[in-house]
Amino acid sequence: MEEYVPDPNHRRQEKIEIAPMTEKDGEKMMKAIEAGGMAAIVSGMEVMYTFVYRRQYQCFIHPFDSEEGRRKSFDVNARNRAMLKNLDSAADHIFEIKFKKDMDLMGVMVAAEKAIISFLDVTGQLPAEDSDFMSWQENSEENGQEGGTEG
Repeated sequence: MEEYVPDPNHRRQEKIEIAPMTEKDGEKMMKAIEAGGMAAIVSGMEVMYTFVYRRQYQCFIHPFDSEEGRRKSFDVNARNRAMLKNLDSAADHIFEIKFKKDMDLMGVMVAAEKAIISFLDVTGQLPAEDSDFMSWQENSEENGQEGGTEG
């Protein structure tokens, strides 16, 4: 009988469920988190994923479509619950994320982010990236013209 050795390059394809909360309600958000789910709190071009892991609120914060970010954790208690609950007032959007308990949490966040960006793009709500208001000068220098390109 052959021994089965899992392929380290193979990833299980698991699905998550994600839906925007129709209203920014901190209490509903906390109930979703405390039920074993995750919340994605979107503000501008940043997203914060919040969930409970090992009796702590875990918060992963980073700009959309970036590998850079930071993590904060807080003990699960009334004070920290109230602090997180009140983040609904700073949010542009809140998404509820459901996933299987054995799923890789980083994979859940990556899948959720792709879905969030797609949703915001399709609905015309994706925040504009920073604009470089001096980019017109680059065109003028290339063409030897002053004040941009002629139209």
